[in-house]
Amino acid sequence: MARTFPPRRRTSAAVVLAVACAPLSACGPAHHAAAAPAGSTARPSAAASAGGSTGAGGSGGGSAGSKPGADTSSGGTSYVLTAPRTAAGYPQGQPSADVIKRVNSDLQQSAKQLDVSGTAVHAYYDDRADGAWIFYSGVNGTGFDPGHLHDALDRPPAVKEDGAGDRVTTSAADADPGPHGGRAICNTYMIENAMLATAATTCSWFTPTTAAAVTLVIKGDGTNTKIGFTAADVAPVMRAIRAAVEKPRP
Repeated sequence: MARTFPPRRRTSAAVVLAVACAPLSACGPAHHAAAAPAGSTARPSAAASAGGSTGAGGSGGGSAGSKPGADTSSGGTSYVLTAPRTAAGYPQGQPSADVIKRVNSDLQQSAKQLDVSGTAVHAYYDDRADGAWIFYSGVNGTGFDPGHLHDALDRPPAVKEDGAGDRVTTSAADADPGPHGGRAICNTYMIENAMLATAATTCSWFTPTTAAAVTLVIKGDGTNTKIGFTAADVAPVMRAIRAAVEKPRP
């Protein structure tokens, strides 16, 4: 998870998947697919409610009849990740090199938790409504164990002081993976100090052939509508992006 805190202008956090190819084991070249067809799904606001808690360990919400985080895959369908020019109504964009460098540095710290290899896919999508970048990254492969990957990121809440006056809480919450099934989880990094309280969240999903994550990063150009994103904010964006980028294998 990467975050930008206006008072200190810093970005730092632990997350689940690297945005770029480098941190992934034996990954291949990043794949960029053709533009999405016209009439793509309307995007939800990153601040849209997912029906769950908005706290650090808030649930990513779920659709009726499904248990958040449950493996709901059916029919043996295999999926493949793509990177269309527009996903769920969000156009691709290009964060500054400095933002990418800082975010990637943070992301790489915990990418090793997921020992997956395959062909890397990534894109940066522009959430203009919320003044944020959507960092989407994933791996196409085979033989992934969705339950194992989910559990690798499932940690009990932990609180610590970072020595700089910040109280840091890390937590994980199951999320509804959406109609493609598999497993999904959101990891949140909450920071509180005398000046503010904010959160950074990464939501990930897994199937036997795909592993991917979505995180929102504040642009820091004054267009942001929030100072942080919880699981309830990011989970619906994750599902919308997933619906646009993950396709059945031919």
